[in-house]
Amino acid sequence: MKKSIYLTTLYAVISLLLMSSCKDDSNYIIESDPDEFAVFPVAIPVKAEGGVYELNVTGHEAWTAELTESNSSAKDWCTLDITSGNGPAVIKVTVQPSTSFVKNRTVIINVIGESKALRSKVLQETMVQGEDEVLINGMIWSTKNVGEPGTFVDSPDEIGGLYQFNRKECFWSGPQDDPAPANWPAEYVNDDTDWLSENDPSPEGWRVPTTEEMVALWEIGATWVTAAQTGFKVDGIIIGVDEETAKRATKDNLKQLGCLFLPQSGWRNESGVMDRTWLCAVRSATALSSTHGGMSLGDSGGYRDIWGWGDGQKARAAMIRPVKKIQVED
Repeated sequence: MKKSIYLTTLYAVISLLLMSSCKDDSNYIIESDPDEFAVFPVAIPVKAEGGVYELNVTGHEAWTAELTESNSSAKDWCTLDITSGNGPAVIKVTVQPSTSFVKNRTVIINVIGESKALRSKVLQETMVQGEDEVLINGMIWSTKNVGEPGTFVDSPDEIGGLYQFNRKECFWSGPQDDPAPANWPAEYVNDDTDWLSENDPSPEGWRVPTTEEMVALWEIGATWVTAAQTGFKVDGIIIGVDEETAKRATKDNLKQLGCLFLPQSGWRNESGVMDRTWLCAVRSATALSSTHGGMSLGDSGGYRDIWGWGDGQKARAAMIRPVKKIQVED
C-alpha cells in the first residue's frame, strides 16, 4: 500500500513539472535498464527545512552535472557533492532550509552524458509559520518575549528577561521601585555601537528587531487592551493592527488577526531600579540617536515613543520581542 501511494505521488509530481516545463520533455527520462544512461528521480520534492537527497546516475557513459535555471537569489541554497563521473554514481544533493513564506524554490540539475543531456528538477516548499509566529509587514514576529538568553517565555503575557542595549545579561522585572539586582552593572559605556550579533539574547534563528521594524508596527496601530478583554493575565498593547481590529483581539485569535500582544512591563532604569511599570517598554536593536538604545514605549493614555527620545537610554533594561532571521529572496 505504501509503495502504491509513493508511486502515485511521484508520478503526480513528475506530471506537474513536465506540464510546467518549457524545455524538451524527453530530457526527463526514467530508464528501467541499469545499463542505459539515465537519472532518477526526475523530480526531487524537498521540504522547507531542506536536507540531503540522492540523484542516481545509471549507464556507462562519462557525464558532468550542473545546476541551472534557479528561480532564487539565495546563494548556494542547493549544491552537489560531485559534478562529474564515468558510469553509475549517486550524487548527493544538499538543499538549505527555505527562507521564504511565499516562494517555492526550484532548480534544474543538468546531467550531460555522451549520448544525451538529462534533467532532474528540485522543488522546495515554502516555510510554514510556526504556532508561536505571526507574519506582519513581511516579517515573522514571535508571539512571546525572550526569557533567559536563547529561550522564549511560555506565554505572550509573560514579560520575560529585561536587557540593556547590546548586552546579553538577563535581569528580571518586579514591582514599581523594586531595587536594583545585586549584579546590576555600576557603569555603562554609552558608545556608538549598534547591537552586535554575539550579544543578541534571542533564541537561535531569531534576532532583536531594529527600531525601524518596531516603528513600522506602531505606525500600523498600537491599542491599549485590558486583561478582561484579551483573557491574558495582564493589561498591555495590541500592536500591528488598527484599533478596531485590536478591540476584537483575545489570547486565542492573535495569529488569525495578524497582531502581537505586548504585556505591561516597565523597565529597569539606569540605576537598576524598576520604573514606569504602567508602560509597555520593548528593547530594539538601533535608535536614531547614538546615545539611545531604541526602546519603544506605549501606555493606556496613547503615549508612543517609538525612537526612545528621552526615555530609551542604553543603560535601561527592557523586554525583547524578537523577529525571525529570514532572507528576502527575489
